[in-house]
Amino acid sequence: MPTKPLDIPPMRVDHVSIAVPDLEEALGFFRRHFPVVMRTEKRPGYTPDFFWCDFYVGNFVFELIEPRGSGSFVERFLARRGPGLHHWSLEVERLDPYLESLEREGLRIVDRFEAGPEIRTAFLSPRSAFGVLVQFWQVPKPALPERPEIAEFRLRSGETVRMRVDHVSLAVRDIERALGFFSRYFPFRLRREPHLSWDRTFSIASFYVNGYKVELVSPLPGRRSFLDRFLERRGEGFHHVSIDIDRLDPYVAELEAAGVRVVDRAELPGGVKTAFLSPRSAFGVLVQLWQGPEFRS
Repeated sequence: MPTKPLDIPPMRVDHVSIAVPDLEEALGFFRRHFPVVMRTEKRPGYTPDFFWCDFYVGNFVFELIEPRGSGSFVERFLARRGPGLHHWSLEVERLDPYLESLEREGLRIVDRFEAGPEIRTAFLSPRSAFGVLVQFWQVPKPALPERPEIAEFRLRSGETVRMRVDHVSLAVRDIERALGFFSRYFPFRLRREPHLSWDRTFSIASFYVNGYKVELVSPLPGRRSFLDRFLERRGEGFHHVSIDIDRLDPYVAELEAAGVRVVDRAELPGGVKTAFLSPRSAFGVLVQLWQGPEFRS
């Protein structure tokens, strides 16, 4: 078991990427139902087998990737798993020494790509990272975007709701092992120790990677839950994206009127409400909506 501390370079999470069969169709969905601000319009990728674009919701960045021609890695992903969350991308200073330290500890690095001395990327295999494909991009200095965290979205009724993307959630089998992994290899700050979920059916913990909030969810031994079914069917990895919203009901009403499938609505103690956008409506992404008394940290 490694004990020597690693020299972790400055880094930050830049975006979460979604694989889709049709980029324009997916972008249209997100523009209709979220306060989207484009960052990069559709363009070819750094390899010739995909297109991409990305956009902000508040200060959170989503990337869309679409296959370009047959044999694309995006095409293979879609054939195997369908549309949905594909990878997690981090900007990193001093990439090569960091990758060397990861490889010395037995982690699998794949798909290195260089387009010059300062432009390089590599991926940490999902086999090494609890089912999550992690992309590292070398940059001179990781910098947080100067954008507001909370965005307003005008409904067709004329009402305005406020929302922000709160966290990305990962489903894992062993929550303590996963916390140990992220605390060793990333700029980690624990937010909350493992504890029972609100309905006491699974375990939950959360942490920050340089201000970016990540949640871990794990099944409880001897207690069957949706997470057991998810892990059996999909394995460890991305589970959902959670968005805080100040008024859930009018937003959900508009979604349902537009034909978006909303599932698992619940009212919790303390005036909290939650609901989920079905992956069948949201290009494979399970989106949690959460209304609390106020936006949480």
